[in-house]
Amino acid sequence: MTSNIDVPIPYTPIGAPTVEFVEYNKANFKTVTWKVPESVPYKGKIIYVHGFAEDSTIYTEFFDNLSQAGYEVFFFDQRGAGETSPGKLVGQTNEFYVFDDLDFFVKRNLDARTDKSEKFYMLGHSMGGGIVLNYGIRGKYVDDIRGILACGPLVQLHDDSKPNIVLRGLQPVINHLLPSFTIDSKLKYDYITSSERYRNYFVKKDMKLIGSVRQFNDMFVRGEKLLDPKYAALFKNELPLLIIHFG
Repeated sequence: MTSNIDVPIPYTPIGAPTVEFVEYNKANFKTVTWKVPESVPYKGKIIYVHGFAEDSTIYTEFFDNLSQAGYEVFFFDQRGAGETSPGKLVGQTNEFYVFDDLDFFVKRNLDARTDKSEKFYMLGHSMGGGIVLNYGIRGKYVDDIRGILACGPLVQLHDDSKPNIVLRGLQPVINHLLPSFTIDSKLKYDYITSSERYRNYFVKKDMKLIGSVRQFNDMFVRGEKLLDPKYAALFKNELPLLIIHFG
């Protein structure tokens, strides 16, 4: 999400994350790690993949709660989003970068282990949910993941949030001609969260969900592929999977 006003999040965390910027493939990624307190039994590490145009700040409450419950959380603002890609870099990503960047950070975390039996889980929300479901099919390091959780994964859009039929029909053409052109999705805040606290936060920050034509195209195609039974059947059989949808 992009915004113009620095507004504090509506939550005071118990813990404090470690923030680090990591350079990879011509991008400077903002990474955020929420460590488990020493007094809490450690249960494993979660690699979290965020939704369209999101950033680390909106997950502060969730990640603080997870870390206090024993799960370390690693998060990065994806290419095209957050502090990784400010200004003219907003939305500038594609299918290759999405999975290549994720592979890089999964491997970086795997290589940093001191205990090779440490449990790694992958969670994703909305667009990130679609990404982690695909990772269970074609992720380079999927064999090192102990479980995947997809929350409201972007597989097929609700009628109220779909692009109009003309735009959707022309999208492949626009994607070919103007892949870097950015569009404000104008998604309603009511569709993002049912929390009044966070809706007010988004309004005060004047948050906008902006992406490139290429990003939109790849995101929708990625989700639609999961509707193909032959493709979905390639999901690693022994990998535990939980999909959560909210009505």
